[in-house]
This record gives sequence, C-alpha cells and structure tokens, in this order.
Amino acid sequence: MRKLILFFVGLILFALMFASLLATGVIYDTSAKIVIEPYFFQPNDNYTGRIGKPQTPGELGDEAMRSMLISKYITEFFYVTPDPDETKRRIAGDTSLARMSTSETFQTWLDTVAPDIENLSNSGVLRTASVIDAEFQSKTENGEYWRIVYELKTWERPNDFSVSPITQRGVLYMDIFYRPGMRSGSFDISGYLESGGDPAAVFRFGVFDIVLQE
Repeated sequence: MRKLILFFVGLILFALMFASLLATGVIYDTSAKIVIEPYFFQPNDNYTGRIGKPQTPGELGDEAMRSMLISKYITEFFYVTPDPDETKRRIAGDTSLARMSTSETFQTWLDTVAPDIENLSNSGVLRTASVIDAEFQSKTENGEYWRIVYELKTWERPNDFSVSPITQRGVLYMDIFYRPGMRSGSFDISGYLESGGDPAAVFRFGVFDIVLQE
C-alpha cells in the first residue's frame, strides 16, 4: 500500500514539474528568440524625476550639455544641507564646485556665499537651488558672460512638512569656458570617478569669474 501511495505521489510531482516547464515555455519561447525588455515604474509627475535611457553627450548636444553644467554649478554654488561636516568639506574645496572654478572664483564663493551656507547649515536649514533662465549676454577676449536667473527654496525646518519653504530669486553673471568632450592631460578620469568623484567635473567646463547682482 505504501509503495502504491509513493507511486501516485511521484506521478503527481512529475505532472507538476511538466506543467511548470510548459508554463515557462509559454512565457519565454527561446526558439522564437523573444527578447524581454525590462521597464521601471516610478510614480513621478515630473518627467525629470523618471528613470529613462541614459543619453550620451553627443545625443544631448553641446547646448544641452552646457545648460546642464551651468545648472549643476549653480546648485553647487548655493545649496545647503543641515550637515555641518558636509559643509566643512565643501569649504575645504573637496567638491566639484572647486574643480569647475578658478582659484579666484572659488575664493569669491568663500568670501560671499560660503559664510551664509555655513550659518544656515549649523542652524539645520535645507536649501535647494535651480536655474530659471540662462541668457548669453556678451563675449569678450576673456570668456563668455551669461546672465543667470536662479531660484532658491529654503526650508528652515526641513523635517516639518507643515511649513512651506521660503522662495527667493536672484541674478548673477558667469564668465564660463566650455568645450565639448572630457578633460585630458594629467587628469585621471577613471581614477577620479572610481574614487567617488562628481562626474560633472570631468567635462571641459569652467567658470573664470562670477558676479553676484546686488
């Protein structure tokens, strides 16, 4: 009797295994060379917050790349996190802002904007920065000047969602340098990226001068 029960159990398991193989063949038919393309779902109303296929600098185009690097620079120039240690690292020059600036431009940031960032960070404030408009103004022998309209949003109590941020807008002028492609020469791009460096700093983009409008 026991052998008969084991025999029927074996038949049932064999049938289940065969059914599983059949279902797998229906879902993915290797003979037909069906390609499965994965899709990521991200519930975000803003297209900039959705996951998409990465684009190369060539696909983006020079103007788009320059605009993205300008926006990145403005973000690095003004943002605040409630982390004093991170702010000290920025002031010490261990950021992409320092790498994308001349020593004079970085010193301007240290003298004008950094003290305010340090005070806000020590007070537990969160601030974001974004570019509203970037307009080419003039070209001189020393560079290209752009008029940048930026927006700052400041949360004095970032963990309290009942408090709305304070929104401010300002204008500054940037003397920039941009050429398509990445840096060359002695700069070790692979080593820099593998060590956690900001990818924005590997492009041939720099800021020679920056003037804050009063």
